[in-house]
Amino acid sequence: MEKRRPLNTILSLSALLLAGLVVFLHIHLVKVRDNANPYNFSALNVAEDIKIISKKPHSIEHPEERKVVREYLAYRLRQSGGDVRIFEYDSIESELGGFFDIANIYACFDPPTVTDSTKYLLLVAHYDSRFRQRVLSDTVFSYGAADDGYGIGVALELVRVADNYRNLWKQGVKILFTDAEEHQMDGMANMIAHDSLLLKGVNLAINIEARGVRGPALLFETSGGNGKLIDFYRNAAKPYGYSLTSLVYGILPNDTDFSLIKDRIPGYNFAVVDNLKFYHTDKDCYANISLESIQHYGEQINPLVKSYLIGAAYGSCRSFVSESDKIFFTVPLLGLFAFSKAEYVILNLSVLAFAVLIFILLLKRTSVSGPGMVRHAGMFLLAMFLLLVAGELAACLVSLAMGEPLGFMSLKYFKYDNLLFIGSHALLSLLYLAYLKKKSVDPLEVIAAHMLLLALFSFVAGAAFLENFIYLMPLAAVSLAMLVNIRFGQAGKILLSVALFVTALAGISFFYLLYVTVTVGMLGVLLFLSAPCAGLIIGIIFLSLHPHFHSGSYGYKSVR
Repeated sequence: MEKRRPLNTILSLSALLLAGLVVFLHIHLVKVRDNANPYNFSALNVAEDIKIISKKPHSIEHPEERKVVREYLAYRLRQSGGDVRIFEYDSIESELGGFFDIANIYACFDPPTVTDSTKYLLLVAHYDSRFRQRVLSDTVFSYGAADDGYGIGVALELVRVADNYRNLWKQGVKILFTDAEEHQMDGMANMIAHDSLLLKGVNLAINIEARGVRGPALLFETSGGNGKLIDFYRNAAKPYGYSLTSLVYGILPNDTDFSLIKDRIPGYNFAVVDNLKFYHTDKDCYANISLESIQHYGEQINPLVKSYLIGAAYGSCRSFVSESDKIFFTVPLLGLFAFSKAEYVILNLSVLAFAVLIFILLLKRTSVSGPGMVRHAGMFLLAMFLLLVAGELAACLVSLAMGEPLGFMSLKYFKYDNLLFIGSHALLSLLYLAYLKKKSVDPLEVIAAHMLLLALFSFVAGAAFLENFIYLMPLAAVSLAMLVNIRFGQAGKILLSVALFVTALAGISFFYLLYVTVTVGMLGVLLFLSAPCAGLIIGIIFLSLHPHFHSGSYGYKSVR
């Protein structure tokens, strides 16, 4: 029986490493397609446009440079067969003082047959770069390579690819490249105020943004009533989105052009969000673009564009209008999960009921005791609150060292943020594992305690936001593994490695996203939120290391 011990330990550690590898590949290694095939969406083509767009800063403080970019984009849209018009708006009051003029670029690409009822997809991006930005002690200007060269270049490449099957179009495409988005979204606001007829016939909008320069292209927001939108999003290759990010986005100090139209047109908001250090700075330049990130925009949006243009079902004004919202999330390798609110409530109740059944079986048939389980859960919960305080104290020290105010977004220029975040988790994991080994606690009781915490966090998050998949999935997986372990022994031990894999797969992906969205200012909060998942992973590894666990009868009442 002792020979099983290294096997289970190897399985647990391999599951953790494999999950990390899968997430890394999903986030960073999207294959860039060959641009020799005209039917391919290729980031290489997008990069050629970005190289021209981002030669110089072209913010509201650079009218001549902005004009050069505008003329180039109008040329590119005409080259692709669009009916191009420029809409000018003057005397915009600047928050920097004085007034400035702006101009939106609009292009329409009609299907072969056009009627009064023809419907259109609206692709939106902004072509101005960020005006002056304070970065620590310096004042810098962005070159706009990612924000929003990614959006501009992706839109141009989408219409280039779509032109190959234009004879099959049943709907058309409208493109709106707005000016002065970085300054209170003036381009979109003036279009709505003075030229809203441009939106005539539009029944779906896709806004393409960037809030960093790398990482996956995230579907971070949809318009309200997203039921049909999420059904349509299933056409995307390599989907990456969470309904929870709309909640997080709502508390951040950011808006996009989509903010001004999402209440009137169903649609999506996409952006990369990794590396805030480069966002709105002079590091947002051509040298720092990510071809993989650009390609990931295309992998998701290009299939949506094609499905829309050739699909007869999308020619109605209500094709994407729904009275209901869906809860959705993605897990690398496993793909997109989407549920109506009613379905998700039923799923929650089913998983929690199943977990209660497992608790009963653990208490009746194994060495787990109720007081011991609650004691371990209480001690870990207390440790989580201490982590919360310690993490925020560390953030305060970083704030003092940098001379920057403490806040969710104010510490984004801290050089060692990745090291601090990853190092904190690694150190705490090792300390926790050492504590468990030293105390010689019952490993089954530790797992049961973490299941109890997952059930608690699932219930609280579900009741408050109906967004709790990050706790619900691990709870379901480990509950199933424990049931099989109680009934079949060794098979359940193997399933515990599967539960570890699922927990790590969902957790690493989601908490990576949450971390890059905010800053070190939320280190304590992130440690607190990720602790239930991290604790379960460590608990399963501890279980695999325990010398008595690998005997066939370990953990049962009969051997106590």
